[in-house]
Amino acid sequence: MAVIGIVNNPGSRHNRRHPDTPRRLASLVDGEGLVADASNLEELARALGEFRGAGVEVLGVNGGDGTAHVVLTAAVTAWAGAPLPALLILRGGSMNTVAHGHGLKGTPESILRRWVEGRRERRPLRQVERDLLQVEWGGRPPQYGFLFGTGAVVRFLETYYARGRTTPLRAAALAARAVGSALVRGRFAADLTRREPARVVADGDDWPSLRYLAVLAGSEPDIGLGFKPFARCDEQPGFFHAVGVTSSALTLAAALPAIRLGRPWRRRVAMDAVTRDLAIEAPEPFRFTLDGDLYDSDGSVRITTGPPVRILLP
Repeated sequence: MAVIGIVNNPGSRHNRRHPDTPRRLASLVDGEGLVADASNLEELARALGEFRGAGVEVLGVNGGDGTAHVVLTAAVTAWAGAPLPALLILRGGSMNTVAHGHGLKGTPESILRRWVEGRRERRPLRQVERDLLQVEWGGRPPQYGFLFGTGAVVRFLETYYARGRTTPLRAAALAARAVGSALVRGRFAADLTRREPARVVADGDDWPSLRYLAVLAGSEPDIGLGFKPFARCDEQPGFFHAVGVTSSALTLAAALPAIRLGRPWRRRVAMDAVTRDLAIEAPEPFRFTLDGDLYDSDGSVRITTGPPVRILLP
């Protein structure tokens, strides 16, 4: 029986720069775990099938947010309704928003070492339980993750990814440029924050028919760069926090300090609700992001509460 199974993404930024990382991870869990490379969905399904057969209690992910969301989506299928193993995020990618939002720091090796040492010394480990978001569109199988967004969030990510190397410093610089542009009513902010019509329904309640700057959903508070738009995600087990931003770019820029502190959304800035079911219908196809990965919808997306997962925080 293996205690931990680690999925390694060879294409992540950290792993491309440090190709010997999987070997070092395997040495840390020698006799207690398995490490498997997964470059595609077939390899991932094979690895998770092996992990489940070996009885792993902890699923490690050596990659970033996108890798974790793909692994969790495949894990929901592999565990077929049984409780998911605990999740150990090893911060091996270019975007590590979920790990950062939970105060998890370090390299893949240092995080895994802390977990191994804590287990062997029988120290209690910090952990938090989060419900996954289940996202469905276009008749395809559901995808699972923690953070969903449309509109301005997608355009920010498109601009960020188009600039090449992705780092937290570059993301912060881009965010600062967007805020500065909003304050002077500049073209850059206007392009990022153009509002689009949509019908949004939360647990059967229609939100007012408005043009939205972005529609967001999260089952963990932090969306990156220290901003906490989903401060209400813990209010009720089995629910997530949904937000529809309706303000101008300038009004949103003025509200950013309060969003960073996790304060309640003001009605002049956004609609929000704690919900289990969020449906978005737009007159045109639109893109959305799930944990940093970008997808195209046909104009309709439904987000519901998915299975829970324990995130370990050594």
